[in-house]
Amino acid sequence: MSAIVDFINWLDGEVWGIPMIVLLLGTGILLTAFLKVIQFRRLGWSIRFTLFEGRKKTGEGDITPFQALMATISGTVGIGNIAGVATAIHFGGPGALFWMWVTALVGMATRYSEGLLGVAFRDTLPDGTMIGGTFNFLEKGFAMENIPKTGKYIAAIFTLLFAVFVGYDATKLAGATQIGAIIVAVLFGILGLFLLKDDAYPTLGKVLAILFALFASIAAFGIGNMTQSNSVADAMKTAFNIPMWATGLILAVLTFIVIIGGIKRIGEVAEMLVPFMAIVYFLFAIGVWIKFAGKLPAAFATIFEDAFTGKAVAGGAIGQVILWGVKRGLFSNEAGLGTATLAHAAAKTDHPSRQAHVAMLGPFIDTLIICTLTGVSIVVTEAYLNPELNGAPLTQAAFAAAFGHAGEIMVAIGIVLFAYSTILAWSFYGRQNVMYLAKWLEQDPEKFAKLYPKLHLIYNLLFVIFIYVGSVTKLETVWNFSDMMNGLMAIPNLIGLLVLSWYVKKKTDEFISANP
Repeated sequence: MSAIVDFINWLDGEVWGIPMIVLLLGTGILLTAFLKVIQFRRLGWSIRFTLFEGRKKTGEGDITPFQALMATISGTVGIGNIAGVATAIHFGGPGALFWMWVTALVGMATRYSEGLLGVAFRDTLPDGTMIGGTFNFLEKGFAMENIPKTGKYIAAIFTLLFAVFVGYDATKLAGATQIGAIIVAVLFGILGLFLLKDDAYPTLGKVLAILFALFASIAAFGIGNMTQSNSVADAMKTAFNIPMWATGLILAVLTFIVIIGGIKRIGEVAEMLVPFMAIVYFLFAIGVWIKFAGKLPAAFATIFEDAFTGKAVAGGAIGQVILWGVKRGLFSNEAGLGTATLAHAAAKTDHPSRQAHVAMLGPFIDTLIICTLTGVSIVVTEAYLNPELNGAPLTQAAFAAAFGHAGEIMVAIGIVLFAYSTILAWSFYGRQNVMYLAKWLEQDPEKFAKLYPKLHLIYNLLFVIFIYVGSVTKLETVWNFSDMMNGLMAIPNLIGLLVLSWYVKKKTDEFISANP
């Protein structure tokens, strides 16, 4: 058992280590270049459309474009916006916040591309609702003929370099973990070589689609379920002395009431919940900023200076500042993981690029707005100077500096709202991936149509049961395992984005020429 845990911990470190950061950030930079910095030149159009026309239902789909955006934000705005930002500043110093901003700006192009492909290759489930996501665009997109070689070669190079890095790391290990690392390196090497073979793409697309759906299904019960409910239960116990089992039970019931209605009800709840929780947290954080208004200029100066000097990190390690900023930025907004494709594929829209314009606002809101509220609060109160504080307690200390014990309660409320919204979004993400796997296993459409309602109910029941289990269980190993699955999702997704970047550009140019 210990060997398995050691391997999980090692692989978790690999998938959230430097190679993955290079792959995620590199893909975002390439897509930014391919799309001619679309996140800057089309930001105004995106905001105007989302706030006004985006609330209307036009075209095929299940929910409005605005509801789809709120659903994805409810999935990304979680405890990472409270604990994750604090962790980045704890290990990387105030300058890490600057690199979180950079990551979000680059990630907007990635999220745009994910949203476009999610809509472009979507299907319909037996109940008439849409199903689309990374698994769909991998299977269908890779089956297209005459895919340009540029994206293929870039994806192959990234994958082969990943294999080399993992193989090198394997030489530093021993025992069963080393054997597992060598196997992982070989598998990545084989994948990289297959990406160079044109005739392998239809089969490769199906394999990658199945792997993504499998990783996402598992992650939904961990990172999107048990770890979130555990954080809520812990916060409620600390702030209000409510037993963890009671919080778990209430949370399970509230979740079931929403998710039994599918994406339409999740979209409706997200449309109300996300703006509400964002405004509440905004008011809490702005209260801290007002209380320390005189120190705000110095706080921002510290963030910008430390981003390029690393003075706040032991030894002035600028690499640590960048690493933690990029790492937590990617973890927070999830640009490149593939989760956003699932909700945006359900949006009512007449063109994939229209919804993609809405999708790219996700990292902007998640990181550039909400993470900034947390990060600046921590820096302006100088709570980060206490080396013993990390994660949520560090954020609580920042708010407590302005409001005393009431500040700690404010953070607890933020954790509850953010985590609950994440649970709702991930319930849908997990369901869509489970349904794709079920559809793949049961090839007969008629049999799948009869099986679908039962699968839907069973999945929802299991999901809420695990919410309760998570609230009363110690989750260190579960966290690492689900975090690993969350990271592994990104690999098939990013390969798909690189290979199909030509299609994204084609659809984008087509739409913008008609909608300048």
